[in-house]
Amino acid sequence: MKNIIRVYIKSYDFKILIKIINKLKTISFDSKIKFSGPVFLPNKKEIFNILRSPHVNKDSRDQFQISTHKRLMIFFNVNSNFIIILRDSLFYYSLDFNFKFFY
Repeated sequence: MKNIIRVYIKSYDFKILIKIINKLKTISFDSKIKFSGPVFLPNKKEIFNILRSPHVNKDSRDQFQISTHKRLMIFFNVNSNFIIILRDSLFYYSLDFNFKFFY
């Protein structure tokens, strides 16, 4: 029976995302667990327009953008020790992760 874990990782900063993925690769190499990925998922862009002056000059605006970067890693034949190591190693600021288990 194969135990499969899908780890979805989201972050605003792609540099932190690259560090986390490299850390996950080294952890899986050390514990001799096969993995697939990272799979690049579509980025989400949020664009905000703000008026510079509230009274006049409607044409004068500032634009701001927030990008959310997403990746997917799939791990095969996982044991319980590896799950605990994964959970403990994914704590960074501005990082969101989600585990999905398949048995």
